[in-house]
Amino acid sequence: MISHISPLELLVLVPLTLLILCVPSFIAYRRRVERPGLVVMVSVIGAFTGLFWFVALVMALSMRTRVPSPAQP
Repeated sequence: MISHISPLELLVLVPLTLLILCVPSFIAYRRRVERPGLVVMVSVIGAFTGLFWFVALVMALSMRTRVPSPAQP
């Protein structure tokens, strides 16, 4: 099955897959969650299983965010 994939298809599928796998990490970064490293770790483990990727996505969307520090005058 994999032998029927052309190099052009691989050139499109590999970056697209990597982008999708990074979505929970991007969300955690943009939301400024308290423990983004945990989301990244679960997302990397989830890249191999699939199930943990959804767990990382839920974590990124539901974790508590950091309170921004007041600006220094």
